[in-house]
Amino acid sequence: MGLTEELKATLLQELCDLIAIDTSNPPGRELEAARFVHGRMGSLGALCSLQEFSPGRANAVCRLPFSRPEEGPCLIFNSHLDVVPPGEASWTYPPFEAHIAGERVFGRGASDDKGSVAAMMAAIRLALQNTEGLRGELIFTAVAAEETGGLGTQFWLENRGNDSRSVMAIIGEPTHLMPFIAHKGVSRRKLSVRGRSVHSSAPSQGRNAIYPIARLALFIEELNERLAQKRDPLLGVPVVSANVIRGGVKDNVIPDYCELHMDRRRIPGEDSAQFDRELQEWIRDMAARDPSFRCQVEVLGADKESVAISPDEPIVKAVIESIYEMTGRRESPQALIAATDMTFLVHQGHIPTVILGPGYDSHIVDESVEIRQLEDAALIYARLISRVLGADGFKG
Repeated sequence: MGLTEELKATLLQELCDLIAIDTSNPPGRELEAARFVHGRMGSLGALCSLQEFSPGRANAVCRLPFSRPEEGPCLIFNSHLDVVPPGEASWTYPPFEAHIAGERVFGRGASDDKGSVAAMMAAIRLALQNTEGLRGELIFTAVAAEETGGLGTQFWLENRGNDSRSVMAIIGEPTHLMPFIAHKGVSRRKLSVRGRSVHSSAPSQGRNAIYPIARLALFIEELNERLAQKRDPLLGVPVVSANVIRGGVKDNVIPDYCELHMDRRRIPGEDSAQFDRELQEWIRDMAARDPSFRCQVEVLGADKESVAISPDEPIVKAVIESIYEMTGRRESPQALIAATDMTFLVHQGHIPTVILGPGYDSHIVDESVEIRQLEDAALIYARLISRVLGADGFKG
């Protein structure tokens, strides 16, 4: 099994085409990218549909039934189309104009997560060159809104219907082509405070909204130190961070509003209300200092639960063997510190899932992916198709 020069060129071109579609989330606008995947996979004979769950936000769902599709097994490829915004920092190359240099592809989404999308498409092209012996079904879901709570994957799961077949999944995320079978949970919150605006020459006549938020930032720093005392054997320690602060309108005006955005990464045993309980500790302390103190807490995105599957699951073994056969590397299952749509596939869909994809760095300036890793990812994904859906390749 190998990639022809033509297929390598197609892989690179499709990645570059996807990077050129600005799917920054917010606001997302994944519909154009979903149509791109829909068109390319449809041209190969896949049964494709668009799931537009809100204006401009859409999944591309591509089904490839082989012999005895109703009996299974069923392999799901899942990867996301949205990317984080490029930010204000200067990029060496325009973030939405893919550039190939030094055996790498540069551009927003090259690693997270359009590299995985393109590699999965290439793997499907390769697998379709010889479908003899394949049974069951491959479902490729290129989803929207992963970066802000996984709305696309959740929508697909809610509309999937009952499936009694043996189902397993691969989530394409940048893992440096190492298998990940667990990840932390995440809760994001915005806490805002209202004050009273006056001229800065008379601060005592107003109420400065920045000061309580400054105290909150210090509380978050101290909380992170406390959390280091907890540890999960697979996922390590929980963490929390203060990441966005906004307040004030002018340097000679006492600010009447300030807000802080926070990110809490959870380990097993910490539920989705864990961070809210910790914030209430700070709120009670502030109210004890000043009975008139008021604040508002808002949920940002959607909470994701921590998740882990057994290393003995058939899909884990299939991934490890496929990596070894295609690269010669014998990898061990690991845990991811970031959160992914794996949590929904496992908890809502009851689908054993492994995270595996090309690239490593996410959400950085000058994001890139190695061309060699893209090609290896396509080969591993294609080998997984034959291993899981091959008549003699899967005994689960």
